[in-house]
Amino acid sequence: MFNRGRLDHLALEASSLDAFDEIRERLLARNATDGFVTDFGHILSLFFRDPDGLEAEVCVQNPDSQPGVHNPPGTPALRYHPVGTPI
Repeated sequence: MFNRGRLDHLALEASSLDAFDEIRERLLARNATDGFVTDFGHILSLFFRDPDGLEAEVCVQNPDSQPGVHNPPGTPALRYHPVGTPI
């Protein structure tokens, strides 16, 4: 879909919002992500690159989701600052 070959990316699910926040902080500390969290409605999503350049995604159930609401890619999660830490 995005011209990345047969394997577009891997997606991993965090066990909780706290785990997601910890993963995000660790990835930011290693400059593996810009920290942008997408609000897809039912999930929150964070993309990162591993040391070999493979793009991957960490997702978690969105505690702020509303039934039937689905947002397009690039919709910022309001609970996160654009470039920093959780609000």
